[in-house]
Amino acid sequence: MDKTLLKGLRVLEMLATSDRPLGVTEVAQHMDLVKSNAHRVLQTLVAAGYAAPVPETGRYRPTLKLWSLGSAVAVSTDLRAIAAPLLGRLRDVTGETAFLALLDGTDVTFVEIQPSARALRVHTAVGARMPAYCTSPGKVLLAFEEPSRDASELLPLQHFTQTTVADVEALCSELKKIRRQGYAVNSGEYREEVSGVAVPVFDAYGKAIASAGISGPSERFRPAAIKEWLPAVVKAGTDISHMMGAKT
Repeated sequence: MDKTLLKGLRVLEMLATSDRPLGVTEVAQHMDLVKSNAHRVLQTLVAAGYAAPVPETGRYRPTLKLWSLGSAVAVSTDLRAIAAPLLGRLRDVTGETAFLALLDGTDVTFVEIQPSARALRVHTAVGARMPAYCTSPGKVLLAFEEPSRDASELLPLQHFTQTTVADVEALCSELKKIRRQGYAVNSGEYREEVSGVAVPVFDAYGKAIASAGISGPSERFRPAAIKEWLPAVVKAGTDISHMMGAKT
């Protein structure tokens, strides 16, 4: 184990469970640390945003960053439980693999998968990460991100296939189109043989917190098929959003 990290986590737990701010001496005595070590741990927690000094007291209190992280985990867990049956229905209607994905930095992470029953299907594992700019769930989340992301954060844009949009201006133009139309399509942009379509999932505050959609072999994701499946994909995204408290 990393003993330094463990000390920090234990001090953080002590701050979080205390009914009042704590000073360096109290922390040192309770954690069996020398005062210099306790002070260094507290300053590290302050620098990381997990603790804050109480002015003119020499004491420290926890911040709401812990609450924010806990809330994010709770939302993700609830979201998966809510989405699973609705994604199952989407899979049954379209015959394709249905998914739920979250934006994680410049990548997209798949947190729920309802695999297609077809012999020829996409194999994507829960926890799989892919570049956001060349996948349907990633593009739709980039398009609906608030505030809009600086495209330079996505650089460098790599060509994975012949259809990858690896030009910043072209990508920005596509993201604007996605926001207008409400959905994103991936035409073999990350893996040539895999295509998909995705829509945003909103929370009660109107924030796009996830994306839902379907993916499958590119040979089946022709424009006519996508047009046929799109209402079911939109319905799945809307139903999950309503379950998460979205008004529309």
